[in-house]
Amino acid sequence: MGILRKVLTHRPAQELRRIVPSNRVDLLFDEIPWLEAAQAEHDRFTGLLEENGVDTVELSSVLTAALAAPDVCRQIASAAAQPQHLGSALATSVYDLLVSATPARRTELLLTGMTLDELAAYAPARVSGTLSARSRPADWFVLPPLVNSMFVRDSSSWVGDRYSAHSMASRTRRLESRLLSAAADAAGARRIQEEDSVPPATLEGGDLLLAGAGCVVIGVGERTTAAAAEQTAQSLLTSGLCTHVFAILLPKERQCMHLDTVMTMVDHESFLVSGVYRDQCQWFSLKLNADATVRADRLDDPFASLAASLGLRRIRLIETGDDEFTVQREQWSDAANVLALRPGTVIAYDRNTTANDRLSAAGIDVLTIPSAELVRGRGGPHCLSCPLVRDPLTT
Repeated sequence: MGILRKVLTHRPAQELRRIVPSNRVDLLFDEIPWLEAAQAEHDRFTGLLEENGVDTVELSSVLTAALAAPDVCRQIASAAAQPQHLGSALATSVYDLLVSATPARRTELLLTGMTLDELAAYAPARVSGTLSARSRPADWFVLPPLVNSMFVRDSSSWVGDRYSAHSMASRTRRLESRLLSAAADAAGARRIQEEDSVPPATLEGGDLLLAGAGCVVIGVGERTTAAAAEQTAQSLLTSGLCTHVFAILLPKERQCMHLDTVMTMVDHESFLVSGVYRDQCQWFSLKLNADATVRADRLDDPFASLAASLGLRRIRLIETGDDEFTVQREQWSDAANVLALRPGTVIAYDRNTTANDRLSAAGIDVLTIPSAELVRGRGGPHCLSCPLVRDPLTT
């Protein structure tokens, strides 16, 4: 782990106003967030990043620049306007609206979403007479709002100078990865693996942990499948981007949706872990067979194996707490989900006082941000950031 230099973030915006009691579960939120407070909390987060020398790149700006290119615009408009879901007339209307909009308006529409009623205002004659429109309520989303886009960690991952845009587990989030892919391609970034005619298995960035040069840990649970872990391991190992890949079978619970809700790295040899769930995990080493297929070997002493892969004598584990009730309470508010700015300095939510005290006692500098609203979507500082550039570890 080196110093974080550049990170992708997204300040929550009008998309959060689309969350109401009747759709919050489908949109993956546990409560209705207060937008202005969430923005203030996020501003404190990006402010801390900038104060510590980290260049923040705003998702909206990246998307607007990418969507200015006509071919990219048409590609994304086609991905967003799906006839098999909307019907041909509604899909054509969505496509035409996106293509005719300015780049900034396209970004706004894609992030905020659009209801059937709003689409009808744009193309009343084409929309109102369709069976697809008549069979649905006026507030039905022809474009789902990307309310989870502030958790930019999940839709893409970077290993060195290459990226992977992930196939997200929930339909609510699938357009996020298409947008990130289009933006990365427009910027000339290289993919970890070329696009295949077979859709990739579901994988999310919160399940991908870059533990050190040549070493990746993949969580398998509620969002990332075993097939995706095998596909990713095969790509990383055959390309030479990695020499060691580990997979962890996670408990399939809401509070353990990603690996980074159970474990994050805080310096080159230390991990913050939730003990309640760490002991329920199963570790495997993923290696290539002679025919380039992936073999999974069960690990009885996983942290010893991880230490060996990183060239360390040992891994230091910092528990989020001792009392089971406190650990479970703070796990719900992402106590283990911290972002390392550099080895030994992390950003954490202020509410997780026990975990933060334990980090401080272990010599880790903890910078805190308010979290009453950001946490409602179940994501911490690690989830709110997608590192683009981090210095390699030097000794």
